[in-house]
Amino acid sequence: MRPLKKLLNRSADIRTFGFGLIWSTLGTVAVRLTPLITTVLISHWFGIESVGKFAVTYGTLMSASMLAATGVSLMATRNIAAFAHSEPETAGRLAGMAVLLAGGTGIALALAIYLFSNEIAGRILKQPELAFYLRVISPVIVVSALNSVQTAILSGVQEFRTIARLNMIMGVLMIASVPAGLHLYGLTGGFAALGLAYLAGCMITTPAMLRALRSRGIRFSFSGSLSQWPMITRYAIPALLASLLYEPVNWICTTIIVNRPDGLEQVGLYFIAMQLETLLLFAPQIVVQVLIPMLSSGFGEKDSRRVRNMLAMGIGTNLAIAIGFVAVMMLFGDWFLLLFKLDPSRDWPIFMIVVLAAAMIACALPLGQVPVSSGHMWTGLSITGGWAMTFIIGTWLLQDQGAKGIVIARVTAWLFSFIAYIAFTAFAIGKLRNRTS
Repeated sequence: MRPLKKLLNRSADIRTFGFGLIWSTLGTVAVRLTPLITTVLISHWFGIESVGKFAVTYGTLMSASMLAATGVSLMATRNIAAFAHSEPETAGRLAGMAVLLAGGTGIALALAIYLFSNEIAGRILKQPELAFYLRVISPVIVVSALNSVQTAILSGVQEFRTIARLNMIMGVLMIASVPAGLHLYGLTGGFAALGLAYLAGCMITTPAMLRALRSRGIRFSFSGSLSQWPMITRYAIPALLASLLYEPVNWICTTIIVNRPDGLEQVGLYFIAMQLETLLLFAPQIVVQVLIPMLSSGFGEKDSRRVRNMLAMGIGTNLAIAIGFVAVMMLFGDWFLLLFKLDPSRDWPIFMIVVLAAAMIACALPLGQVPVSSGHMWTGLSITGGWAMTFIIGTWLLQDQGAKGIVIARVTAWLFSFIAYIAFTAFAIGKLRNRTS
């Protein structure tokens, strides 16, 4: 009976993983296409320097949004998945606390960027003309952070189909509105349209999130939500610090490059390279989104076999995807560069490094969720800290090489992180196996 039960559980995991992957892929495609389409249009309509302006401003928006939402989002997904069945009241309070914290942090960051936009643009970025765009994107930070946390709550109750439908609606709104805004009012119109799309996304997601929680007997509640503060110190704070180290580090490294005489052009080239990485990694990142709540359940049940199976499915799926996109880019990479009006003979080495790095990152992503899912958040923070220091130091040392230097520094940082994640995963599974034996 016991082997039969394990077989049935494994089949259920495979089914959940498969359906979650399909729905999440469908929903994410449109959202991920928006920055890519926007970058193509800017490069054609306004030139590579305007791509640099967009990249720095959009990077500031994403950095602040992730800073506001990533920590509480990971906390919400992990712990709502763990408590949804056993303690639904706790899960409801955790959801309420996540929304409160993301909203409050988003408002604080938006105000800071709005009030100090001149100082950030003039003194840090050495590009005073960007101050106006920073003020334009400041309110978008709040709605972007709230939308991320709402999606994380849905992920915690494994509502992948709902997430997919909402993402498809969001993607259609973005793809329809952002190019129109760009065409009519330039970068200002593009950022304003992006903000309206995020606002509409929040308004649509809220009732869907509440329905999903109610269907599982979870009552969303702000009352008593701060009583879950230990979850903040154990999960959200290290995840928040990790997000502080991760996305803003990209911003710091682009700031190092943008101070060159041809800084905006080099940042524009790097941003296009990162759009390629985003395009290549969108499917592997979806695999990870599906994997997190399932890994959290496996670690919560202290089931080492289930954890190994889930990691094998995640890494195997991402490896197959990585082999596919490396082959495609080897064959059609020149077309991608020409799409952005770049010179393949001059710029291809940078993009080849990005392609090979994306293949490595795809395989590392499932292992990167082990510290989160196993509750060792501070270990994950330490690994991310090592990644951040390697990336910043490498960029500083290679800044004379411009976009190529920052790409090489980023690859080196990910290589060291991959090795660290492999070592920690072996430790975590071995520890889990010892507990169950």
